[in-house]
Amino acid sequence: MPRISKDPQERRDEILNAAIKLFAEKGYEHTSVRDIVKKVGVAQGTFYYYFQSKEEIINAACERTLASRLEDVKNLVESTQWNALEKLTRIFTEASPNEQDVDVLEYLHQENNSTMHQKWIVAEIMAILPYAKQIVRQGVEEGVFKARQPELAVEFLLVGTAFWLDKGIFSWNEQEYIEKRQALSDIIDRLLVSDPHASLDS
Repeated sequence: MPRISKDPQERRDEILNAAIKLFAEKGYEHTSVRDIVKKVGVAQGTFYYYFQSKEEIINAACERTLASRLEDVKNLVESTQWNALEKLTRIFTEASPNEQDVDVLEYLHQENNSTMHQKWIVAEIMAILPYAKQIVRQGVEEGVFKARQPELAVEFLLVGTAFWLDKGIFSWNEQEYIEKRQALSDIIDRLLVSDPHASLDS
């Protein structure tokens, strides 16, 4: 039977996806390189051609998930379809990971991965922050955002929602989760849109 040659990126992603799925199912410590290559159907040498260790697999999976998230955010920032307020709201309420990223997040949400999970949240916040500030500057130019320090306000929002809406930290039921996401519009309005001088003038 002829050997099937795959595109290197496709093969790398295949190994990555299989490894993360096994980590989520069996646990990192209980998954061997042999388990991973068996699931993919390749030789053990193929694994080491792409990855030096299981730890490198985790780092690569997190980097890929973050890159996917940032691509969505970048497209949102560059879009002319929405104004600044709509863009900012969508950053917080429309994050929808694809299937391969769901496996990574499920792995990070496991209790024994809490340190890595926290590092992931911080990395995501710091990566998204420049884009969020760009939206804020657009909102200030549009005359929509009136907060005294709008860039600090959006940083506060990013940090708060990153933990508040993380299903790996709080065990909200689905209805509670929906209600919290819906409440974000009012929270954004109070922090960024409402005139900070209004209460002083009344």
